[in-house]
Amino acid sequence: MKTFQSNPLFSTALLHGTWKTATLLFLICMSVLTTSCSDDYKDDPMLIATISSYNEFGAAMLDVTKTDMTRAGFTLGDIICITVDGKEIVMPYYDGFYTRNGEYLCVAYPTYPSICFTANNTGLPKELTGLVGHAVIISIKQKGGKLDVQKAMSMEYTNNRNDYPDISAAQYANARAVSAGNVAMGRLHRSSSPFCLDINRAHYVSEYMEHEGIKTVLNLADTKEMMLSYDMPSYSRSLWEANRVILCPLKADPTADDYNNRLIEALKQLPSYPAPYLVHCMEGKDRTGYVCALLEGLCGATYEEIVADYLVTYYNYYRVTPTKDPSLCKTLVSLRLNPCLMHYANVSDEAQLPNVDYSKAFANYLLSHGMTQQQLDALIQALTNTTE
Repeated sequence: MKTFQSNPLFSTALLHGTWKTATLLFLICMSVLTTSCSDDYKDDPMLIATISSYNEFGAAMLDVTKTDMTRAGFTLGDIICITVDGKEIVMPYYDGFYTRNGEYLCVAYPTYPSICFTANNTGLPKELTGLVGHAVIISIKQKGGKLDVQKAMSMEYTNNRNDYPDISAAQYANARAVSAGNVAMGRLHRSSSPFCLDINRAHYVSEYMEHEGIKTVLNLADTKEMMLSYDMPSYSRSLWEANRVILCPLKADPTADDYNNRLIEALKQLPSYPAPYLVHCMEGKDRTGYVCALLEGLCGATYEEIVADYLVTYYNYYRVTPTKDPSLCKTLVSLRLNPCLMHYANVSDEAQLPNVDYSKAFANYLLSHGMTQQQLDALIQALTNTTE
């Protein structure tokens, strides 16, 4: 087993805890060689680190970097074991937060100065907090065991229109009509941001909205302060100045109470605004995908229809298709979309998702979270009306 020590840890132990602490640390290292976390391999990497701090999201920051992990023999997509205070936790090692809520992971996040481990979106449990200065042993469990997830979630796109010569301007802007279930033709649309210029798609979305006659925008990304700072394209600005933009800034966690409280209040307002409607966040991928899935299912869409619409975004940005990349698409849906559907439909078994009556399940969800029957009926009517 390769052992890499990120800093003079034993010397530090001598300074702060004398020989007793150093000896304890040595015994911890030796114990890792025989723990169940390393049973799969006889000669694999191990890294000694310490918890240096906790960040504002409750993650334990370690005094090792991605470079240290690489030098020790770990690669993104490995399944590793972290041992701290005698507690062993098996988790994947990624460069982003690619697990479901509450699941452990070790992250070499690009903007973080060092790696961390945490439970995604929830932070670490109480017994793993307050351990600054404690030794952490990182060992291997399964080499490349989650490489499929790492590849799926770390795909990159560009903000250069010339890099997408084979698709339309609307596709480049991830703009399209939603037609799943009983949603009326041209009634509901989705896209990337028509207001923020950061990913170089707002002008194309603005042109799309003008062409489609969009009258109301449900904005899942921006606060009023952010909107006032933007140099908006002309049609986008006209909607903003006409008070046709419903602001509902969300984080990408559809299971959070704040997310659902904000969203349901916005959906209560939507029928009082004129159609056609457009829903967007920044890329039109996660937050937009979750909200559109909810609206599609509410209007009678099947699981297959919801999944198909969700995956169009991955073609527009990454050229990924279910036919060409079935395993990749399965990973994306399982990790991103399915937890959202399970939450709204109150389903604990992912395998049951194709059998759900989404119109009934999603209606029950909205009614149980503060929407009245009259408000629910008005929302469905606003999305399915074919007479206007």
